[in-house]
Amino acid sequence: MKNTFTLALALMAVTSFSVTGCGKKPGAQKESAPAAHGEKTEAAAPAASAGTGSIKGVVKFTGTPPTLPELNRQSDPFCAETKMKAQYVIVNENQTIANVGVRIIGASGGVSGENKLEVDQKNCMYDPRVQVTVDGEEILIVNSDPTLHNVHTYSGTKTLFNQAQPKGSPAIKKTFKKDDGEIVKFKCDVHPWMTGWMLVNDNGFNGVTGTSGEFEIKDVPVGTYTLKSFQEHFGEKEIQVTVEKDKVAEVEFAYDGTEKAAFKYREVHIGFHEGHEHH
Repeated sequence: MKNTFTLALALMAVTSFSVTGCGKKPGAQKESAPAAHGEKTEAAAPAASAGTGSIKGVVKFTGTPPTLPELNRQSDPFCAETKMKAQYVIVNENQTIANVGVRIIGASGGVSGENKLEVDQKNCMYDPRVQVTVDGEEILIVNSDPTLHNVHTYSGTKTLFNQAQPKGSPAIKKTFKKDDGEIVKFKCDVHPWMTGWMLVNDNGFNGVTGTSGEFEIKDVPVGTYTLKSFQEHFGEKEIQVTVEKDKVAEVEFAYDGTEKAAFKYREVHIGFHEGHEHH
């Protein structure tokens, strides 16, 4: 009987050690090693309970603002009523840049839901000039002008769709997929100076700069991300940003005017004449 009691005590001790050994609870995750200095860190998918923060940023211009040519809009009597300059680089009074799209790469969520994006053909220009859509979301393309427009979209030099839109016609409903290209260019075959851009992202965490050169992305899950900017004339840049719970991460992009866009959109020329915007 004594030997049986001793054996039972020994088995209980072994069982207790196997459960509590090294101070770890069952199912505890191993802590991952930090990324090496300068190494890119992919956006992780944090637990919902980790919370959210926000990103506030600015896109600065440190060089000499380019002189923008006047657009030749005389081919259409309505368009000719309003003189305009090219808009491929808009430097604000505070030395920041407007119309820069900013996207978080690799995050999930943040879909805009029922708020559909709208591309308007207004005063013979695309308005807004730059937007960011979520992969597969429907966008509306409208014509507010009393004249014929033609919506011709490209991914690189590949045509995605090409559709005429007379005055007073219904909105064109379209979706873009990342498989077709992350940067979609809008052109008009009737008015070749008309240019617009739609960036396609896999999540809804994005922003576009305005007259202040600033952007804000709210309700971003806690984590470390790649943040990518797009300026149609100078191209793309990337920075890393870490979002902490209930905090604002402040970031800054800067262009000096020497950058060159790496993509091939300038290969697309539609009826170019002097003074036309062809970027």
